[in-house]
Amino acid sequence: MADTPATRNPAHLSWAPFLWFAPAILILFLVTLYPTVFVGWLSFQKTRYYDLTGFVGLTNYVEVFSSPAFWNTVYVSLVYVAGSLAGAVVLGMAAALVLNNAGPTGTVLRVLILFPWTLSMSVVGSIWLWLLNPSFGPIPYLMQLTGIDPGLMLGDPGLALPLIIVVTAWWSFPYVMVMATAAMQSIPKELYEAVEIDGGGPLVKFRYVTLTHILPTLGSTALTLSIMYLTLMTLIIVMTGGGPLGSTTTLSFEAFRGTVQAVNIGPTAVVSIVVLLINVGLGVVYTRLTGRVTG
Repeated sequence: MADTPATRNPAHLSWAPFLWFAPAILILFLVTLYPTVFVGWLSFQKTRYYDLTGFVGLTNYVEVFSSPAFWNTVYVSLVYVAGSLAGAVVLGMAAALVLNNAGPTGTVLRVLILFPWTLSMSVVGSIWLWLLNPSFGPIPYLMQLTGIDPGLMLGDPGLALPLIIVVTAWWSFPYVMVMATAAMQSIPKELYEAVEIDGGGPLVKFRYVTLTHILPTLGSTALTLSIMYLTLMTLIIVMTGGGPLGSTTTLSFEAFRGTVQAVNIGPTAVVSIVVLLINVGLGVVYTRLTGRVTG
């Protein structure tokens, strides 16, 4: 029997794939797995800053889940994610539909509309913080000219969250536009022609051709943005700092604030675990929707 590479050293060949992927696995462990395990362990501890002072079991979980402030933060987070997502999807779809058949003009306008998406969240927050400033901002000034009292704008507990949602949707809708445009351009034109032959108008084309074909893309895009919104902090830090009166405090912002301000960060670790589990759930739905997981 001929001596082939497969029969010379099978043990060496069985370990070869692991050796090739060892650096990537090591980096994954150091950057992702180890911090996750540490935060999970921290959620069962009482701490003095980052010094562990004793194991407390489920005490931190009971403290967090029995707190009305936590559930108010959950509500704010859900409203923020849902509102921002609705605004971004509607604006992105509208822009994609309008510009899809606009030819070269549409291409130029798409490039211009993409500008907000290229900005960092700190820059976006600073721009809108100036635009909405009740003392010298252009938007309150225009509202006063039309006889509308702008109030405190971001300083108003009833207005702060809706304004943050508007800013987030403005920043992220270009992403929806790009994804929707790409999906629309992949639709065979013969389908539209068939609808025209049957006497269908623009609404019928949109309902039974365009929307049907781009729904999977919209679904995956919406899930991606939901994960992003849930973990977004910089915009809130710059514009409101979680206020006024906690009206813009989301789960991720609360986790950040507790980490840098609290003496006992065990409860903060619980909040981080909640955010992690929600993101894992959304990630599972995303992989199922995009077909990256079978079964």
